[in-house]
Amino acid sequence: MALFPGPDSPAYRAWSAVADVVILNALTLAGCLPVVTAGASLTACARVAGQMAADDAPAVLATWWRSFRLNLRQSLAWWLPVLVLAALGAWEYLVLADGVPADQYAGQPGDLGSATGAVSGLVLAGGALLAAILIWLLPLAAFFDASLVRHLSNAARLAVGRLGITVICLVIVIAPVGVLWALPSMGAAVLWFMVLIGPAFQSYLIALLQRSTIAALAVGARTSPHPNRPQ
Repeated sequence: MALFPGPDSPAYRAWSAVADVVILNALTLAGCLPVVTAGASLTACARVAGQMAADDAPAVLATWWRSFRLNLRQSLAWWLPVLVLAALGAWEYLVLADGVPADQYAGQPGDLGSATGAVSGLVLAGGALLAAILIWLLPLAAFFDASLVRHLSNAARLAVGRLGITVICLVIVIAPVGVLWALPSMGAAVLWFMVLIGPAFQSYLIALLQRSTIAALAVGARTSPHPNRPQ
């Protein structure tokens, strides 16, 4: 019996996959540190995770860096507006939810308390819709060469047309926040999870769910007279 597992053994492949996820997560977090480049970093992460989900065994560093460079300029066109919308949405939700006690408006004309709750709900719904579109925008931008308008249009259609997958992907994205909210004592564990494997592991799970859809789109792109050219 060999002391160490061979490269074709399940144990070796499992450890190799874990190492790739850790490296991918470190690259992604480093790419997100300047904030403005986070869109390109997340797109590159989606590229590597998608290839891992398809069993393509990518060279993590080289693949991530190539995708990061290729998508940096286009990512700025959508990531900066996303940052602004996210900041405004978070500020508005915090102000509406925590700024004024609900009973202060009780009984006043128009029931401003109910209106405040409705606006808070709209802010949350808008955030969920934005996240749903981004879940599909990242792999589309990572794997296909097309204009931003076309990517956004396709991402919106997929978010609705693949609603079940979209919902599961949203659950994967918000799971760490949900754990932190439900179990505040798990804060340190959630932080270590995010630092070690978090975004990359989440991207890999999402890529597994989206794998068949992205593969079908790639086949269609090669046969369409007006294709989104695969990168």
